[in-house]
Order: sequence, then structure tokens, then C-alpha cells
Amino acid sequence: MIYLITALDAEARPLIEHYRLKRDLSLPYTLYTNREILLLVTQPGKINAMMATSAVLGWRKPKNGDILINVGICGAPPAYGIGEPLLIHQISDGERRYYPDILYPHALRESSLLCLDNPADAPCDVPVDMESSGLFAAATRFFQVHRLAFLKIVSDHCNPSAVTKEGVMALVRSRIPELEHLITALRESSAESPLFTPEEEKTIGGWKEHFTAAQGVRLEDALCYFRLKHPTSPLPFPSPQIPASKRERSVLLDTFIATLTH
Repeated sequence: MIYLITALDAEARPLIEHYRLKRDLSLPYTLYTNREILLLVTQPGKINAMMATSAVLGWRKPKNGDILINVGICGAPPAYGIGEPLLIHQISDGERRYYPDILYPHALRESSLLCLDNPADAPCDVPVDMESSGLFAAATRFFQVHRLAFLKIVSDHCNPSAVTKEGVMALVRSRIPELEHLITALRESSAESPLFTPEEEKTIGGWKEHFTAAQGVRLEDALCYFRLKHPTSPLPFPSPQIPASKRERSVLLDTFIATLTH
């Protein structure tokens, strides 16, 4: 299954037409589907993105090989051309940082992205949107990070009043070829043999039992990152002794994750 997620109906419309998607009324969210694609329109804002994405992925849980792509517009500084497609490698939201893994060949310009609470109506230093951090936080509860991609199309130079529904539709429509190349690359990179041996899976499971669910997700993401970057290296687990203290366990986990992602 290919999960496509947009914030706006105008972003979704060209995709609905291109992939011949039909409205799905199974949930109280705006969904369109066919045999291979599920398209969700979250409506603007990181909270809307988080809630809608969590609901849909909880209802139709991803399987091995499934991928998720966020497609949408963004504001950007003048150094970025209107209509330019960007592949996002870092999402910032306040002090939080999120890192989509780009482990496949592509011809797109990579960029960081700042997720805001409101439309940017003043000069900005980096591309900006309003959904990406909420979407990332929700999606990583169901997907490994290397199966996610964020494709942003520059719609304005931090001047949202210049953005029109018709303009958004034209921008997304013009970048469908890049989206299809991204889908192919992401699916090929995800169609791998299992990342971990049965023995490693057992060790990972044993470690996760000592941490919260959220910490377990962080650990597994970091282990996946390490294995994809170092496919022939053994997982560098520290001493098997797990501290009894909650604080000491947290320190151990943070240190281990830093080692894995260095």
C-alpha cells in the first residue's frame, strides 16, 4: 500500500485525478483509495495532521513494504524557485528535530523544513509548512523512518496571500512525475530482506521490555538506521546489564541511540 498524505484538498485533487481514486467513507476523515493507494487529506495544522494520520494508520495498519509520502506545498526563501520540488531530510519544530532517512537515489534538491503553527507571512530563512512534524510523529508509530518521505513544492516566498487553490493544483500536477520516481525509489529501498536476524530480533525485544513504548520506538528506529547505514556490521549493543534505575536506563538508552546514529 502507498499512503499519500496531503493537508489541503487542492493538493489532493491532482493526485485523485491522476491515480483515479474513489472517495472512501469508512472513517470520518477525507479519504480516497484504489487497490494500491490510500490518500488522506488531514486539513491544515500539525495537530490535525497527527490526529488524522494516527486514526487512519491505526485503522489500516501498514504492512512490510508499505510506504508513506507527504505531498504538499511550502513557503520558502527567494533562493528557492516557485514550483521547485524539495525532498526533506530534517524537520524542525521548536527544539525538536525529526530526520526522515533518504537511503535511495534521487535527483531532487534536499532541504530542511521548519514546521510552524501559523502560515509564514514574513521573510523566512528555510522552507516552512504547518503539518510535517505532527505527521512525522504519528507516522513513526507505524512505519520505520526509511519508509517515509516528505515531498514539498515551493508555492510562495513566505507570502501565503499569493497562494490560490488553482495555483496549488497546478503546482502539484506539474510534479507528479517526480512523485512517481520517488514512489519507485522508496518502494525499491523498502523491499528488502529482514533487517535483523532472529537472534537480533530476540535481543531487541528483550531490550524494549525495559523501556516505555515511546522509548522502544526510538530504539528500533535507531537500530534500523544503523543497520541500513552499516548492513554488514553487528549491532553494537552495550553490556547486557540493564540498570534498575529509571533515570540510569534513560541515560543508557540515550547514549546507545547516539552511538547508533552517529
